[in-house]
Amino acid sequence: MFSRKAKIPRLDIVPLIDLTFFIMVFFMYSMTFKTAVSGVPLNLPSSSQAVSLERNRIVVTIDQKETVYYGAEPVTLEQLTRTLAPLASKDPNLLVIINADTKVSYGKVISVMDAITEAGVSQPAFGVERKNKR
Repeated sequence: MFSRKAKIPRLDIVPLIDLTFFIMVFFMYSMTFKTAVSGVPLNLPSSSQAVSLERNRIVVTIDQKETVYYGAEPVTLEQLTRTLAPLASKDPNLLVIINADTKVSYGKVISVMDAITEAGVSQPAFGVERKNKR
């Protein structure tokens, strides 16, 4: 008399595809924003002769208040030397980049460079932003 057809359940994946697309667009958009390498906000000086270095590197940062950071952690100059010494002994071509804010005094930059070379790093480099050529 009454015949029921069994309905096969369907899973609608269109909303899932939409969600995946929006998440992908969000991450693509957020990755285009410029972020500081060490997490410390800086105003780097700019240079038209800036070169991108493609090997492993360590970043030492000096902020506006002349606080020295190894990675994202504040360190003293003595701690910086002690931290870099074993790394420099393992890799004689260790690249250490000094990112100093434009407001940092020349004397502070030189004292940080001395601490780095005292650890055994032969040629520390300076981080700058590339000038737009007009």
